[in-house]
Amino acid sequence: MCDDPGMLSERIAAVDWAAIPTPVLRAPAWATERYPLGWQLPDPVAPLQALAAARTQVQVADAVSRLENTRVLHGHMAAVFPAAVAAAPFLLEIAEQPDAFPMARHSALGLLGEFLALAPFRGFNRIEGTPLCCAVADLIRTRQTFLRSLGQPGRELLQEAGEHWRFEVAETLVDGDQVLAFGGLTGALPRDTARAEDQRSRTVCAVTVEYPPVEDSGDACLRLESPTEVTVGTVLRPAECGEREH
Repeated sequence: MCDDPGMLSERIAAVDWAAIPTPVLRAPAWATERYPLGWQLPDPVAPLQALAAARTQVQVADAVSRLENTRVLHGHMAAVFPAAVAAAPFLLEIAEQPDAFPMARHSALGLLGEFLALAPFRGFNRIEGTPLCCAVADLIRTRQTFLRSLGQPGRELLQEAGEHWRFEVAETLVDGDQVLAFGGLTGALPRDTARAEDQRSRTVCAVTVEYPPVEDSGDACLRLESPTEVTVGTVLRPAECGEREH
């Protein structure tokens, strides 16, 4: 959490947003002469700073409207871009400011929910191998205590993040033509069979929960129902997250 809005604003500006891969959008027919190489989306610095400083509903609405047309996301196209992962911690800090304007906090949480739900462009759907939505979910989970303190809005965001689960293999045991994987689970697997992606190899297999997580430890056992090779340290995530794209 950052108690000094000035420091938060400086850190937003310090990010090299231009270095984060972002698709160049095709310009509409009426603008092709002006943008012959396509449309470069603007950086999100000013809108993020404006949201952090907003103290009226008009200021919040203006900041969110501008942010939804940047390298972070495009509201009209319902698309999210890799810079969302860099923006997510700032939105969490905006929500966590002690004197946050209620609508600014609500909007910050709403934008994080959009990051989880919107589809990225092909070729721009991962950060260091992790699907964008899962990378954002990991960041959201680092603020669990604060988000729970907000009541229903925070719990709903955590529930949405829980759908983007992560399982890290700590030990394996071959059981016939299947594999039992013991490790740590964050988030919530579906009750029925789920499709999981090995984040390293990007192979997909079917998994079921053999033993659910023990209390709050996250220790669990998954049964990998289709032949696949997993080793200690393998990270499994929802296959659907890696496949989501425009």
